[in-house]
Amino acid sequence: MLLAIDIGNSNITLGVFKDKQLVKKSRIPTYDKALARKIKKAFARYKVGAILICSVVPKAEKALTGILKRIFKIKPLIMGKDIRVPIRNLYKRPEQVGQDRLINAYAGCVIYKAPLIIVDFGTAVTFDVVSKSGAYAGGIIAPGIELSLNSLAEKTALLPKITLKKIPAVLGKTTSESMASGIYYGCALLCDGLVKKLQNKFKYKFKVIATGGNARLIAKHSIAIRKVDEDLTLKGVKLAYLEKMKKI
Repeated sequence: MLLAIDIGNSNITLGVFKDKQLVKKSRIPTYDKALARKIKKAFARYKVGAILICSVVPKAEKALTGILKRIFKIKPLIMGKDIRVPIRNLYKRPEQVGQDRLINAYAGCVIYKAPLIIVDFGTAVTFDVVSKSGAYAGGIIAPGIELSLNSLAEKTALLPKITLKKIPAVLGKTTSESMASGIYYGCALLCDGLVKKLQNKFKYKFKVIATGGNARLIAKHSIAIRKVDEDLTLKGVKLAYLEKMKKI
């Protein structure tokens, strides 16, 4: 069994794979004080043979590595350090691309085939382009839903802090409804508009795959998105590990 872990700015997502099947998944806030107890409760019964971590939060990565060693008696492997994501990276400074973005691009290429755009609706909304040749061509980064809502509440005197849990009406009749509408439909239209721009630039049609915590919500009002795969990053971690094992 393989334990794949994605450490994001807001949440840590953990998944156990048995062969090709994701048999257990859990999402825990990144800085949850009960992180060790929750991981042990959810996963200690699984006979894990390897642990792989994809992280964009170095501080949380260090803390989680220690927790996992204590629970499973295994040293976790870190994507980008112990295992390289097997995709050609065309960024001007390749080291600047987050491992989660490379993994999503690689997983998308393997599972859905190039060319494609991966849109990850997390703390930030990221657009990652895989070219016809299967290379990571570059991307776009924009504020995510929670980040945008929190910023409105923190930087204005009269706007409240709200959460977006369901699709709002287009025309808000209260301040909270108006904020929810602006962020939700703004995010969906941002997705469609940027995908169109990218298609015009490359002169060919992309498959558009959405992932991340808010992917399913946004996809309901996006014309561009054709597939939602909330487990894409975990699948990519598993695929990168299996590819490395083939070469040993």
